[in-house]
Amino acid sequence: MSKLKRNTTWVRDARNPILPQQPGSDYDCGGCMNPWIMQEGDQYYLYYAGWGADRHRRVCLATAPVGQAGEWERQGPVLQLGEHGEFDGNWCVLPHVVKLDDREWRLYYTGNSGIGTGLDMFPGLGMAFSEDGKHFIKHDRNPIIARTGQEGDPDQQGIAGGSVIQARLPDGTVQWRFYYTGCPTLGKDVFLNQQKQICLAVSQDGIEWEKQGAIMQRNPLHDYENVAVAGPIVQQLADDSYRMWYSAIGTRWGYYSICYAESDDGLSWNRGTHYGDNLQLGPRHGTAGNWESMMVEYPSVIEEDGHLRLFYTANNYGLTGIGTAVSTRLRATADHDGAHIASSGSGSACSLRLPEYVAWGSAVRRLSSPLAWQGPDANGMIWYEQTIVPGLRLRAIVTHGEQSLGLQMTLINQSGEALRGLKACVRLIALDEAALPAIEWAGPIRVSAESRASSALAATGLAGEMAFALELDDLPDGGTATITGTLG
Repeated sequence: MSKLKRNTTWVRDARNPILPQQPGSDYDCGGCMNPWIMQEGDQYYLYYAGWGADRHRRVCLATAPVGQAGEWERQGPVLQLGEHGEFDGNWCVLPHVVKLDDREWRLYYTGNSGIGTGLDMFPGLGMAFSEDGKHFIKHDRNPIIARTGQEGDPDQQGIAGGSVIQARLPDGTVQWRFYYTGCPTLGKDVFLNQQKQICLAVSQDGIEWEKQGAIMQRNPLHDYENVAVAGPIVQQLADDSYRMWYSAIGTRWGYYSICYAESDDGLSWNRGTHYGDNLQLGPRHGTAGNWESMMVEYPSVIEEDGHLRLFYTANNYGLTGIGTAVSTRLRATADHDGAHIASSGSGSACSLRLPEYVAWGSAVRRLSSPLAWQGPDANGMIWYEQTIVPGLRLRAIVTHGEQSLGLQMTLINQSGEALRGLKACVRLIALDEAALPAIEWAGPIRVSAESRASSALAATGLAGEMAFALELDDLPDGGTATITGTLG
């Protein structure tokens, strides 16, 4: 495995949820879930599952001008339920729409029969056709993919949707691919009751499908995805590589978070090298009354004006509605002896040593490796704290903004004596041919206790790297020195 090339994290919209439940509505008064976003001309089409007054869930549509993700006009249901006892007689959810031309649209969706308990209420995936993207007629041979009921199969008990793409293969042909969720087992404990795997089916026409089995399973070493992975949203990029966002269940939060993976062929997936590399959005636990305090799930992503825009669902699988967020330009994740900085757009990368060493008088102390990074938290922040020598500690924090990273480095002196000529070196090292992002430091450096300290920042640049030195004449016993900056 390697570091993720186009990793990002997300800045949540302050207006969230941008599509809440609609009191008094027949079709989404109980909640809005499973967003699928696409652009049609100068309009966004947001397909979603609405939770109606009759407790059933139907595929609905809302539209908004491109770039105005808070101004939605609800169009109502676009697909009706099946008859009682049919595979989609209770719910039609998890919409994914593919537009082939101006007169042919396909809606792929998940059916819930209302028969059984839990995940075995989801027996199959359906398809419907439309000429305008607003009125769909179901395929007459639904479900197009069904659970097997065969012990040991990844979709033995239940099956749910994800995304459909027309993949460009190395030989120049095109293959339809349906990335979907398989439910292999049922049981009482959470690892059995909620176990889900990401599966693949392929097709020549997008109608008749051949299953390929599971392509991603839970990661028992990551407590945010050690129970289940589900709801894959896959995109193929211009260089023919693939990226995937998916919903993961783990014991860290007990519910869903949103994760990410990359692939060269769409079959074998890279989730990074370190804990948290692929965790992109978590619930805001501990915030009472927050619409996303329990879970975040069901991602759908679209490119918008130089960045990515995410639509997602939160608490109680959509009871609180649908929200949105925009991608950060840079993503910092833990690495062996620094922070790995990835560019979500270009795929370029660099290593940030925050700091590389600390010196005072004639003493020089390099940071010990591997660094004991903690995080990421629900917003992507990572941090570590390390004892340089007895009584001298250092804490480093990296936070994420839409255009830049926030840097903070704090030296804490509890050694029993003042430290003279204290200096910390921060180094930024390119990992490819791309230009390094700029660093700007906020000054003057702050010292929490009175001292004779004066400060200076010296910067030196070599090919492929930059180094910055924080110098203090005096850091008294009990004092702290903090420097903040931005990388972007």
